[in-house]
Amino acid sequence: MSGKKEQLKNIIDASVARKFLMQNPDFLINNPDLYSILTPPDRSEGDRIVDFQNIMIEKIKKNLKDLQHNQGHLIDTSRNNLTTQAQVHEAVLCLLETEALNHIGHIVTQDWADMLHIDVIRICFEVDHPIHPPALKEITLLQKGRVNEYLNQEDIILLRGEANVSEDIFGPAKPLVKTEALIKIPKTKYNPPGILAFGSRDLDMFYPGQGTELLRFLGKSYHKCMIQWLKQ
Repeated sequence: MSGKKEQLKNIIDASVARKFLMQNPDFLINNPDLYSILTPPDRSEGDRIVDFQNIMIEKIKKNLKDLQHNQGHLIDTSRNNLTTQAQVHEAVLCLLETEALNHIGHIVTQDWADMLHIDVIRICFEVDHPIHPPALKEITLLQKGRVNEYLNQEDIILLRGEANVSEDIFGPAKPLVKTEALIKIPKTKYNPPGILAFGSRDLDMFYPGQGTELLRFLGKSYHKCMIQWLKQ
């Protein structure tokens, strides 16, 4: 008995919907989003006649779903990029507030790590050059020529996912680091060649092909700020 009631209810609901659509022939025009939900009739007849219109509509519906998915992904990515950009700007502003050369090392290796959500940040400079590394206790010393071994002459930044990182750079934190970003610090009359290294346990933090504009900005900001203090 309950099955008949349900069947009767469906018939009544269908007749109400049919009557409503007949009274409002422009309903679908004013509600185009329903096209992605409704199933169009199949006009195929036997094996010889294929309803291409129905096939095209179904393809358009699928493309619309893919477009909506990609649009959502693009929005999420844009939001993440804006968040990262704001964090980088905050980090650089913090660097500009340094009151002495010996503050720079702490800001970059400690404060930046918190602001940027990076597990390990290292400042590395080569030794055995006419110009000595800056006198900062946070600096990691590298043997002469190591910068070009990690970063070729043309490479300014190296991004590696699931990296076999160097103990020379990350020291005891090496087992923690799964991805890394190495930024070259060019040699000047104030400093030997060096590397600003970021290491993360997050496998998605750094990867080849990732945009490097913000990392370049961080590297140049650190280098220029350090040089200003070294000039004094």
